[in-house]
Amino acid sequence: MMVKRRAGALASTKSAINQACGFVILERPTSSSLLLPPGLATFAVGGALFARSSSSGMDVWAPAPADGSTKGWYLALMAPNTKGPEFAWLDPSRLYCNAQVLRPVALRPPPFRHDAVDLVAGIDAMGFILGASMASALGKGFLAVRKAGHLCVSSQRQAYSDYTGREKTMEVRDDVIRPGVRVLLVDQWIETGGTMKAAIQLLERMGATVVGVAAVAIENTEGGKWIRERYKCSHCIPEELQSQIDGKHLDSFNSFGK
Repeated sequence: MMVKRRAGALASTKSAINQACGFVILERPTSSSLLLPPGLATFAVGGALFARSSSSGMDVWAPAPADGSTKGWYLALMAPNTKGPEFAWLDPSRLYCNAQVLRPVALRPPPFRHDAVDLVAGIDAMGFILGASMASALGKGFLAVRKAGHLCVSSQRQAYSDYTGREKTMEVRDDVIRPGVRVLLVDQWIETGGTMKAAIQLLERMGATVVGVAAVAIENTEGGKWIRERYKCSHCIPEELQSQIDGKHLDSFNSFGK
């Protein structure tokens, strides 16, 4: 449905937006310019063009496209950083507020569906959400990879540098991992790869076999490439959006703060 400056088209657009809980999928425009009513912003996700009428991005209650044809449509729920460089460049956690999104994201590791996975491990803290959801979906147990200092039992530790360059330490309880245990390792986002690499090294040192890595996104940084080259990986980013992830700016951010 192309949005044009006609009263009838504007009325139908408003109706479509209301029916879709705050967003509407548009056909790609045939020209470089798209005329929109005041207050209506657009952004592209997975090959489709979306229009939003508010200033806070896609409505968190928005339903999935009826025909399921828009791959990664839910990635437009992710919000940009508004607090400065000491924070990550975006916040993916809005994804988990939509029930239609959390389940597909949690089920993203189809490469591991038929692999022998004994245990899912999630990295503190946001990896706990996805990791526990994936463990439940796969019918496996869940192991928390904790920030150092939170476990009151005997543990193994690993030092690392996170995406901000800060030196940190993680730990895993030592009464779960046995030699040969096959672990799927999960975190929310892989930026520099330092945290994930440290978790891999820790679990492997304890005797586990890391069968794969899963995250919402894996950036093409040196660390991200190191992980991709050595481990089976699963993420939620369509190929056509990877360049936006690597550039640390999503087109969908244009619908925030307007």
